[in-house]
Amino acid sequence: MEKAKDLGQLLRVTKTSPLQGDSYDSFFVETDDARGANIAFQLCDYFSMNVDDPQKVLFMGHRGSGKSTELYRVEKELGDEFKVIKFSILDEADGNSLQHIDVLFIILSKLYESAIDDEIEVDQTVLDNLVSYWHGETLLEDISFSKNEISGGVEVKGGLLGLLTTHIGGIFKTGNESKETVRRYVEPKISRLIQDTNDLIADISSKYGNNDRTMLLIIEDLDKLDIEVAENLFLNHSKVLTSFNLHVVYTFPIFLHYSEKFRAIEESFDHAVLLSMIKVNTKEHTPYEEGRNTLKDLLERRFDLSLINDEALDLIIEKSGGAIRLILKMVQDAALTERSQDRKSTSITVESAQKAYVKMRSDFERCIERKHLVALKDLYESEDKKPLQDDSLKEMLSCLAVIEYNGDRWCGLHPAVEDYLKGKGEIK
Repeated sequence: MEKAKDLGQLLRVTKTSPLQGDSYDSFFVETDDARGANIAFQLCDYFSMNVDDPQKVLFMGHRGSGKSTELYRVEKELGDEFKVIKFSILDEADGNSLQHIDVLFIILSKLYESAIDDEIEVDQTVLDNLVSYWHGETLLEDISFSKNEISGGVEVKGGLLGLLTTHIGGIFKTGNESKETVRRYVEPKISRLIQDTNDLIADISSKYGNNDRTMLLIIEDLDKLDIEVAENLFLNHSKVLTSFNLHVVYTFPIFLHYSEKFRAIEESFDHAVLLSMIKVNTKEHTPYEEGRNTLKDLLERRFDLSLINDEALDLIIEKSGGAIRLILKMVQDAALTERSQDRKSTSITVESAQKAYVKMRSDFERCIERKHLVALKDLYESEDKKPLQDDSLKEMLSCLAVIEYNGDRWCGLHPAVEDYLKGKGEIK
């Protein structure tokens, strides 16, 4: 992809989707120094040093901090040594009601799909066990899996098991009553499904191993789950998540890092790493130039900086709080505003940048309730910026109103939240 030379092209290169493939090659900027650590290298090194001992890893970070891009770095770096299977949980299931059984089934489905795509011949006994699992009671009739579909399954990619996983996978995406039917069927016999899944893992792992590759599963967007859903999954059902005999990276909500239950969760997993947000200000509220310059470099890689007024650029970087996704969104909104006012405009003005910021600030205002004010004011006024565990804090971390930064671990209010509270007279 080419660097943008006008505002029309700028709109194409500032999309908020993660960098992968051509976009990664064209636009990636290393942010390790500004973050205080090379997290991608740490993950790669950790898995390489434990290649024969399957590790279950929690990967934490704020929304919009660049986790998906870092995981793509991991995938690229480990591609020769590991067979990396990476997917978003939100592409496979309804995140608002996600449960451990859904995750178990989706992992099974993705592993089998990978084997079929790579033309790996799965052991027939393993296949027979997996297919027979779903033939108990009246499940197939209850979820409208007809005999005609079964008889035609051999014509479907992956045979009968492929047809079953596709059909049941569709149920987990739709959120209809059939999902509860599947869950009720699996729950009392979940141990067998885990064992059958591990038998599949053992079979296909040995065949990937013939090519000197170890399996690594990366599950993205679990960090975007609501608090109640995330706590239920990671605290109450961590044994399911850690029961698979292969390496797994689970993206993990940063708000649970501030839960009194985090220690119990962490003890169930082998390792946990945190991708810090790039700070734009220090704990003492002074500009952090290394962070700001890194974010400016990130934008300059995508478009010619003559397309944005210097003051507008500084405003967007400062008010982003260091969130890459928010920077790109504000640049896009400012460019759209500019073009709507004058199609011949050649650069983003301060006025357009300010409008983009006000739009973003309004989004933050909608997530702040009166019950959050005490926690937000206490954090703003504290000297060490190290908040105590609190339900309101978890909610504010979830919506990015509070951000954790690197170095001597500390938290700060997002600049938009700080401006909002100052405007209301809640803080000085």
